[in-house]
Amino acid sequence: MPTRRARIAVPGDPSAVAFARDRVLTQLHGWGVPLNAEKREAVKLVASELITNAVVHSEGLAMVGLYYDQDGGRLLLVVHDSSPEPPRRIDATADDESGRGLALVAALAAEHDWEPTGKGKKVWAAFEVPVPPPARAALLRRRLQTLTPRPYVPGTRPLAAVVGL
Repeated sequence: MPTRRARIAVPGDPSAVAFARDRVLTQLHGWGVPLNAEKREAVKLVASELITNAVVHSEGLAMVGLYYDQDGGRLLLVVHDSSPEPPRRIDATADDESGRGLALVAALAAEHDWEPTGKGKKVWAAFEVPVPPPARAALLRRRLQTLTPRPYVPGTRPLAAVVGL
């Protein structure tokens, strides 16, 4: 099955974050992405963090891209915004009200990174999801063909190489 794709426009208003996050979850449910409660909550929290950062730290419209490769067991969430500034991970103290977002993304996503674009940046997070039984054999064959797996180091591989698009 080819990769499924969807885009969600998010107005530059913090009140739009909850709506956009819910649209992400609704889209994934519509595609039949097999998320257990824990993985669904992880996707929900990461979507909230990335969308909130885009709305708070840039001006104007943000765009959420969803990509689901059922055969490869991969879900990708990409948030585009107009700010060229890289996301910064800060060490929040117990008294800080914010600053934990990227640490949360790192803890919940299989991989994450960001890339500059001509009009800002895209920040992405990838999740491993269960592969439906008929696709599992094809996935195992592809993985067996890879003799030397390459470890992932954030910032070293462009998004297209990570998801095979």
